[in-house]
Amino acid sequence: MSALRPFFIAVLLSTLSTIAFSDDPKANAVLHLFMDACVPNMGQPEKVRSWAANEHLQEISAPAALDLFVGAGAKGVAWAVPSPLGSFALSIRGTTEACAVWARAADPGDVAAGFEKLMDGVRRPGLDVGLEKDTKASTPVGEARTIVYHVRPTAGTSGYAFTLLTAERSGGPFQASLQVARASSP
Repeated sequence: MSALRPFFIAVLLSTLSTIAFSDDPKANAVLHLFMDACVPNMGQPEKVRSWAANEHLQEISAPAALDLFVGAGAKGVAWAVPSPLGSFALSIRGTTEACAVWARAADPGDVAAGFEKLMDGVRRPGLDVGLEKDTKASTPVGEARTIVYHVRPTAGTSGYAFTLLTAERSGGPFQASLQVARASSP
């Protein structure tokens, strides 16, 4: 997997220049945060930590926020990402060590459309890009949606899982999250 990591990163970063994400500045902010912090460092939590340190991000210590951004497991950490556009966070998930970005408010349709453009832009010969999950559920903040894609070499079993979480309405702890983690096919 480590030999293919630079290829995945190059493909993903090349899509950034061809994608006009959204008219919603908050959706653009969370999508670009994902491309800046997570994509170049996917599968390498120590590099995410270094990126956060280089950006002088402040660690989050509130237990409720850590439960949301990091979840279970002792390997995670979360940082507040200052922005005049709103409330954003970067985290390393505690169990999977996925790199995740979070927006308290961002147009869920625009974030989902940007995520789909990113996944479409990754498709290349030799790469298997496939939809693993697309579910919707009713919640107190409206419909919640989860989309998961796998990206791996066509002949391989190891790759990455790209996850999008959105909530229909703001008012909850977050409205959009994008995550990437190492993954293997069953």
